[in-house]
Amino acid sequence: MFPYAKLKDLQELLGLENKKDAEIFLVRLTGWIKKNGATKTSLIKGITLIHKQLQEKEKEKKEEIKKIKLTGIKNKILLKYATKILELHKQGLGARKISNVLYELHKAKISHSTIYRFLKAQNG
Repeated sequence: MFPYAKLKDLQELLGLENKKDAEIFLVRLTGWIKKNGATKTSLIKGITLIHKQLQEKEKEKKEEIKKIKLTGIKNKILLKYATKILELHKQGLGARKISNVLYELHKAKISHSTIYRFLKAQNG
């Protein structure tokens, strides 16, 4: 969709962590230009507003990850999907259902007992 090299440069320039955030920035900026015009002041307002919002979103993600107790976990797949597991658990799913959902959506094989022990460690 976007040229990879230019997108990587934009990502580094804005100080964003992943390529997806840089793409989101460009899509939102395009919408801003269509809605508010392409004057200098409008562009400055749009770029700063969108950049601040993306930085706040990244800070919230980092804080959420800090809240999760990941000490002593060696399972790389479990570490990768820890936030997703907690989100599914908040929605009312149990360990078996979460295991099935992760396999269906991401092809990630995590046993329900591993997920159960992880959830138990988070609560207690």
